[in-house]
Order: sequence, then C-alpha cells, then structure tokens
Amino acid sequence: MGARSSKNQQEARPTSQRFNSIQPPTQAKEAPLTPVAIKQSSLPNPTPPRLHHPQPSSEVGPMEKAISHLSLVDNDRGIPVYALSVTDQRVCLFLPSYDKFIEVNRSQLLLNTIKEGEIYHIPAISVDGIRGLYAITDERRKSYIERKTFECATIEAYQQVILPALLLGSRGRDFEQRCAQVEQMGEFVLSAQRGFPKKLKLRTVLGHSFEVNVKKIQRNDEDRRWMVTCHTPTEPMPTEVKKGCLLEIMSGFTPVPRVTDALMQPYLNAHQPNTNWSLLSAIYGESSHRIHPRVTSSTVSIHLAKNAGVRHLNPEQAEAVARYNTPSIPAFAIEAPPGSGKTMTAAAMAVSYKGKGVQLFLSTANVPVLNMALELAKLDYGSLKAIHFISSECEGRMTEENRSPFSVLSLAKASERLRETIERLEEEKARAPNDEERKKAQDEINKVCGPIYDTNYDIYFATIDMILGRLFKQNLGGRHQVDFTKKQLQTNVERVVIDEASQLTEAALNAIIHSFPMAQIVLIGDSKQLVPFKYAEGDVVSELAARSALEVMKDKKNLPVIKLCRVYRASSVAMAHYNHVFYDGKLVSERPEPKENPLLSLGPYAKGSSCLYWQVKGFTQQRGTSKVNSQEINTLQLIVNHLRQSKIDEKDVMIISYYDAQRKAAEDALPKGYEILTVDSAQGREKRIVIVLTTRTAPPADKGSFFTDPKRCNVAVSRHKEALIVIGDPSLTSAENWARVLSPKYFKHVHN
Repeated sequence: MGARSSKNQQEARPTSQRFNSIQPPTQAKEAPLTPVAIKQSSLPNPTPPRLHHPQPSSEVGPMEKAISHLSLVDNDRGIPVYALSVTDQRVCLFLPSYDKFIEVNRSQLLLNTIKEGEIYHIPAISVDGIRGLYAITDERRKSYIERKTFECATIEAYQQVILPALLLGSRGRDFEQRCAQVEQMGEFVLSAQRGFPKKLKLRTVLGHSFEVNVKKIQRNDEDRRWMVTCHTPTEPMPTEVKKGCLLEIMSGFTPVPRVTDALMQPYLNAHQPNTNWSLLSAIYGESSHRIHPRVTSSTVSIHLAKNAGVRHLNPEQAEAVARYNTPSIPAFAIEAPPGSGKTMTAAAMAVSYKGKGVQLFLSTANVPVLNMALELAKLDYGSLKAIHFISSECEGRMTEENRSPFSVLSLAKASERLRETIERLEEEKARAPNDEERKKAQDEINKVCGPIYDTNYDIYFATIDMILGRLFKQNLGGRHQVDFTKKQLQTNVERVVIDEASQLTEAALNAIIHSFPMAQIVLIGDSKQLVPFKYAEGDVVSELAARSALEVMKDKKNLPVIKLCRVYRASSVAMAHYNHVFYDGKLVSERPEPKENPLLSLGPYAKGSSCLYWQVKGFTQQRGTSKVNSQEINTLQLIVNHLRQSKIDEKDVMIISYYDAQRKAAEDALPKGYEILTVDSAQGREKRIVIVLTTRTAPPADKGSFFTDPKRCNVAVSRHKEALIVIGDPSLTSAENWARVLSPKYFKHVHN
C-alpha cells in the first residue's frame, strides 16, 4: 500500500508463543503521553451508513459504538492500529473497528519514529481523542503477523489478537481497492486494482479533491494493476499529491467490503461469542497433532444423471465423502493437484450428504463455482434442490453448453408460467438502443425471476462475496421480515465447501467461519498453485490478513488433510514434467495414453511428442507495463493453422499468455472463439491442447519474480489434457523453474 514497509529484521523466532489472554505490552521509552484530539477522515465510508463527520454527542453512531467496544474489550492492553500515511504534520491510522482512517496531529503523539505501513498500539480511544501512540515489541508484532508460532489458547486471546489483526489487514486491502497510487508526476500516471471511468474524481488522504481526464489505460501483468495515464489537470493539484501517495477514487463503482463486514460482527459482539471455537482453536491453538478417528471409506459409487451408469470414487475421494458425513470433524482440507477430480469430489459430497441442513459450495471466482454446479448436474441428485447465485452480467457471457442449470434464470425458465415473459423481455433487451434501456429490461427480468428466491434450497452455489452479500442483506420488509435465503443462511447451514482454496485469504476463511458457526468447513485446493491476489510475503497488510487459507488451515496440523494423488486429466507422459518438478513424482495418472498424437498435423515438428518446446528467437517490445513479441504470434498462427487443417479448432485449444498485451495480440491474430487467457485466469481450467506464450527474450535477473514464480509456472504447464506447446526464447532453458520443466526428458525441443 503506497510505500508500505516490509518486516523489520528480527531475531530468530521462538518455537511458539502461548497466550491465554493478552497482557499490557512493554511501553516504548518515550515522553509521557497525553490525550490527542483526533480528526475523522473526510473519505467516504464504504459500509452503510455513510458518515463524513463525527456524530453529535447526543447521538451514538457506529464509530462511537466501535470505540466503546474497543475500550471495553482491550482496556489498557493496547488497541492495534495500522499507520497508513505518515507526514511531518499528520499521521493517518486505521483501527480494526472503523472503516475510515483517523487523522492525528503528529506533533502531539510524542513518538519520535513512526513508520508508514507498520503496526502500533494506542492504549484507548474515545470520541475526545487518542491517549497516545506507542511502538509494539517484536514479540507482540509476531503475534499479529506470524501466527504459525502463536498459540491462541482461549477465545478471548483470539478476539484480542487474531481478529483485530485480520480486520486491520482487511481495512488496508479495502482502502487499497478504493485507491489509485501515483506512479509518476509531470505526465500524471496512476495505478489501481480496478478499472477507471473516463473522468476521475480523486481525493487525497487530507480530504482535498480534484479531477483528471483519462488519456490511456493499460494492464500491468506482473502485479495485475491497471496503469492509467491522465491528461494534465487544468487546475493545480493539492500540494500533498506526490509520487507514491494514495488517492481515493471517488467516481465509478466502489466494491463493497463483504469480508470486512462479516469480520466486524464477531468483533463488535465479543461479549456474546457465537462462533465455532473448536475449529478456531484447531487453526490457531496449540499444535497438538490431533489424531482424528479413522473413517470408513469403503467403495463409494455415485449414480450419474439420466441412468447413464455409475462412477466409482477412488479411496481418497471416498475418504472425503466419509469425512464430509462425520459431524465430529469441524473442518478438513483436500489437496488437489491439477486434474485430480476435485470438482467430482465436491459433487459427490453434495449428493452423498446424509444431513438435513443446507450445503454451500463457494469459491472466490465464478468459474470454479460454475464448474461445481455443472458437475452436480451430471449426477443423479435425486430430490435435492439447488440454486446458483450469479450476476446477470456473468450469465450473459455463458454459452448454452456451459450455462448453469441451477442459476436463477435457468430455474425461472424451467417454469412454463415464467419462461414466456422472460423470453419476451430478453428480446426487448437485445433490441434496446442504449445501456439505459438494456438495464430497464434486465431489471424487469430480475423482477419476473423473483419468485425463484421464495423457497428453501438444499444446495447453494455462489462466490464468497455473493453469499455474504445475501447473508447480510438488509431486510427490505423490516426487521422481522427476513427473506427465505437469508433465513436459511442464518440458521440452517451445516456444510461449506470452498474450491480453489489456495486463492482464499485468511480473512475470508475467518469471515466464513464466523458467518456460519454451525458448519463444517471443507477447503479444496492446491498449495502448489497461485496464492491469493496481491499477497506479498513480508508486506504487513498481506501478512495480517491475506495468507492462503489452505496453508493457514494446515499450519498447526490439527485438522485432517486428504491428498488426492490420482490424476484423470493427463496421461503419465503428458503430465511427467509438472509431476516430477512440482509434485516430486507422487502423482499417478489414471488416464491411458491417447491412441493418436493430437499434434500429428505438425508433421516433423512434433516428432512423435505431445509436449513441445517451440524455440523462437524473437524481439520483445514494451507496451506500457506489458510486453509483446510478434515472432511468437507468427509462430502461434502457424501452429493453429496446422491444427485447424486436422480439424482441431477453437473447441479443443486454449492459449495461455504470461503478458496481457501478448494475449490481446493473440486475440487479434486468431479466428474468433479461441479461449485466450492470462496464466492467473487460467487456474481451474483445462483443454485438450494448450499453447503457452512466454513472450520474453531473456529471463528476468531477479529470482522469484512474476515470470519464474513456481506456482504460476505450475498453473501454466498443467492445463492440458493431451498436448502442450510452450513457445519461447531459447534462453528460457536457463530461467529458474523453467529450466527443469523444459528438460529434454519431458519436452521435444523444436527450432523455429
């Protein structure tokens, strides 16, 4: 975030720290602290109600409630705060309980050294002011951000250490998502995590607003941020606008902080804990290497839809089904390498569940959720009723082949009474002359679909943001008129399954645990694939809240971990490179070798191999923050044309590009219909043949970079079912991780 500091150099960590409750930390040696008046930021509050000024003393607003709670719970033990911005005159601090930062006059803090991007303590806070700011000890800092070594023995310790840390990290992430960072002055260049409207209204941390017009927008591949070049403002910018500073985007869409909102519920109601302490203690308590009772995982057969036969689960999948039906297990993880049948496992758990409560099947993105819904549709799910929450925008991008049969629209169209009206409105929407008219037609479609929500369902498919939004949705009919969905989510959820859990943040995991305290949690993912977006080791905000939930659940070794090791996507030969490089050769393929090499149409180029490293000596051009390589695109066209001659077209081929500008160049060069993705968006997908564009003409000098990251490399080279072609410069064989992957043991090297 801006110029966030990385971790301080610390002594070797102890093996563990055990806390039953939190004692007052040792105070830094500073001058005596006196009450300091605080000033609320004028930035907008992303969660209702929107307060821009302190409430009159006769009223009790959300800030006063949060402050009262903090003083009560933490007393004189210290409230952790995050230093968002530090100048000679002012310090802007985030508190766990409030979504707007607090601006403090630095001269009154009496702490000589205050670092931006670090954690501090305040002993207490009231509407009248802060009674000082002081540095925390290394031991206390570790308890906030190094939770592997921290043992949380009581619910009180969790509420005083883990929960505030998660909230601070979430506040930082939420603020960063609302902001742009100044990358360059003169020609004014900004970067941000989300897209921009053509005209930007920006506000500084000191509350000064100004406007700029957007000139050019580009995507930075390495950190997936948008880079925006702006026209020079006609009016002078505020003096505090400098390179590296954060500016809040006041125009356009503002994301709702669902996870942070969910974490606030237990934080503000700590005196009435309603949470799954047996699970939280297993995650954050003593590493006791608990031995969970063995489950009976005899042969399990799942009936397919339309009497199409049965599918027999392997022993690891059968164990997952058995543990899913064991109430005494609060949670477990499923390590699922590429193509190991994780989506089938999730669907099998759904249809085999013997409980009577609601099951949630979630993920951080739409594609994994859709895959689980489509997999369930292939099975005989009997009388189970399922619904899939998905936005109309996402559903509009679906084809008939991959449309969810459980989406609200699909369920509504299954009703003869509603289908005719919906189809008429869809025709009106298609003929609408502008966005406003299209929106009106879509609103009418949504109204017609309304009755679909007014019933109980056994299974819900949704993204995590979507399900939390439904859970905390305001009751339109008043306090006592809760809709069907919200009532079920509040009272009846017994199982929560989260796919692609390597990309789930620790904060989101805790939000789910608190939101559904009676549910068993199942995380499915691959710890050798990509971690949550924007996680950076050593970055304070990342360490506070954005570690991978899959790793967090496994830290203390107190919960069962099922390792799927049988692969159904690729044959032994097709997966040999990633099996040996990333999985130590422990994966076993259940897929026979194809009778015919799908790359035969490439003639002598293929030389009988289904994994090709196609060497191209090209030239890389910089396109803003991204890269293109026209020689690679020419080679891509050559390969695609050969494949098309043998009737292998867009239905069978996926193109994965490391750089977004190269992805766009590939889109322009190929016939319509090809799935062309960046590596990060390809996780969770598969295709018969995959072509990887590496684009670079020389490996990066720094180790562990975006390009050589082993988890990103693993995703890129494991999406294929039958054949993989990596197009790259000859120097790629000297790049970290790539050198082992592209070994002649696994790949036939082709010279262009």
